Amino acid sequence: MTIKVLTLSIILSLLSSFYAAAQTTPASCPEAAQFYAKDSINVVTFGASTVQGINGFNFQSYLEQHFLRCYAGKSINITNEGISGQTTAQGLARLDQAIANRTGFIFIMMGANDALQIAGGRGTTAETIANMRQIIERCLRAGLVPVIGTLQNFDDRNSGFNARVNVHVRTLNTAYRNLAREYKIYLADINIVLRRDFSLYQDAIHPNARGYRLISFIIFDAINRAISERFLAFTVTQNYPNPANDITRIDLVLPEADKVLIRIYDLHGRVVRTVLNEYLNNGKHTLEVNVSTLQPAVYIFRVTTESGVHQAVKKFIVVH
Repeated sequence: MTIKVLTLSIILSLLSSFYAAAQTTPASCPEAAQFYAKDSINVVTFGASTVQGINGFNFQSYLEQHFLRCYAGKSINITNEGISGQTTAQGLARLDQAIANRTGFIFIMMGANDALQIAGGRGTTAETIANMRQIIERCLRAGLVPVIGTLQNFDDRNSGFNARVNVHVRTLNTAYRNLAREYKIYLADINIVLRRDFSLYQDAIHPNARGYRLISFIIFDAINRAISERFLAFTVTQNYPNPANDITRIDLVLPEADKVLIRIYDLHGRVVRTVLNEYLNNGKHTLEVNVSTLQPAVYIFRVTTESGVHQAVKKFIVVH
């Protein structure tokens, strides 16, 4: 048991160190950014004071920088729907207005004020979880892609009350992780990365500039996971190297799982070889093709999906 706890501690420490290092360097651009299918990225950020921003600090400005750098040529729209002091019940009451006519993603981070109230004898974690469930369902019905943020710890080093608040924070975060799995939506696990590093705080709960920058990386990663799984454009790259004399490769990007047929034709339209005829999951695939037995000539790759939705044709040259 001691070994398992120590191993988990090491993993969490390394994870936190990785994100902390990222605060001084630009976010690496995900491969999905090259194949994003839409013209814009729209993100509604919804919550209470941490979302609204405190003392001139916020994560939205950092998040916008990440997307502008990695998604060149795309319109980036990040809106702030945070109101300080609000509980999930108050958030639920204003949600419909906040998301009216919005598209894209919604980052939801609420519940810290609920934990404060519960620790003070008002409300229950069950009520907060029920409110969060309704928030998720309304966002899904509105066609938005929800990303749930877990709650950061309160600084309880000199506060017994904050220690009691953190008991409810832990309960809510466990519930939020379960909701993300249940609804098959995305989780930005802020708590597990910030842990109890209070050097990232400006007060007992709110992040400072470094903390907000770190949170922006976590949200950026979560949205990119959603893009990679749901919003890729069908893409077939030119094979490389071309001309080829031995092994050549094709990068294939699928927006959804499908059966893929890839055949090589000569210029008379005759099938020379079937390269692939099987199901592939969504995402990027790099396929190796051995052309060493083909006669030197110009050939055609034809890629089709069983659904009939996607197809592509590429010419290539074999030389020996």
